Amino acid sequence: MSLLELKEYLQNRGIVSINDLSVHYNASPETLEPMLEHWIRKGKLRKETPESSCGNKKSSCSCCTSNDVWYQWIE
Repeated sequence: MSLLELKEYLQNRGIVSINDLSVHYNASPETLEPMLEHWIRKGKLRKETPESSCGNKKSSCSCCTSNDVWYQWIE
């Protein structure tokens, strides 16, 4: 997998979880994170955690019940 392959996948999906990426590329999140960070530094990708999505760590809203991290392409 190259950075360009990852970029194309992210652009096509729009938003994707780290778990989905791990399954798709058969790679651990630890392997994928440096590549994802590259696109974040370029301003093309946004990382969404449960806390950043709802803005309240103590909230009982459904968005905070998942521990998954999501990535959204923002081009």
